[in-house]
Amino acid sequence: MFEMSENDNTICLNFSSEMHLVDRVIQTCRDYLKRFDVSDFSHFRQAFRELLLNAVEHGNLKIADRVVMCSIEHLDKWQFRITVEDEGDGFDYKSLDMKLPSDPHQIRKRGYALINTFTDRLEFNNKGNRVIAYISIPEMTTLSICEENGWQVITPSGDLTASIADRFRAVLVRLLDQGYGQYCFDFTHVEDIDSVALSVMIVFSKMLAQKNPDKKLKIVNAGKGLTELFHMTRMDRIYIVISKAISPVSHY
Repeated sequence: MFEMSENDNTICLNFSSEMHLVDRVIQTCRDYLKRFDVSDFSHFRQAFRELLLNAVEHGNLKIADRVVMCSIEHLDKWQFRITVEDEGDGFDYKSLDMKLPSDPHQIRKRGYALINTFTDRLEFNNKGNRVIAYISIPEMTTLSICEENGWQVITPSGDLTASIADRFRAVLVRLLDQGYGQYCFDFTHVEDIDSVALSVMIVFSKMLAQKNPDKKLKIVNAGKGLTELFHMTRMDRIYIVISKAISPVSHY
């Protein structure tokens, strides 16, 4: 059994306690969340899946005639409320251990530790057969581009991580194909950049060097932590890194 209903802000699903239906619920909800421009579904998926598995396996004891009832409600721009209820006897949620087991060989006791890690808050009913999880999804970083005095100025609205690496790469390749040779990355709003995004910038510098030996690459308005990271990873040998907050173009 699989039933679904939805409106602008909420999707509700009822399904029989069969493990294979968990994946169907996950995919259905992922499609639903696309309307809210959710780009990074990984933490949401992890928490939601563990809640569903607990309801099927521990709540309804995999009895197919028992139903799991769940819903996802959009609260504001990046926050959602997940409700999962089963038809089991419930459990003593007050005794839950939310810590990951120190023994890597221990099979059990990971579900709620992961749920707790990826959610903002958990609420249970008195019986212990319904859980409400509040989860916030990080706002998606956007990339604004403008031209100033012959420089292509690329300004991310937030952190550069693996979740936007493909989009970041596509933007740079498109600019490269248009023949530009001077690029300035304004990191005013960037506090963190991971290894995947760093790789994108390194590959971009190599591609640019092949097309334009007179290339110019700079990073401006980088915070102290990022400046140290660029020095540690030798990125400052590829890009001129300017850490103090000055105009990204007029300095040149």
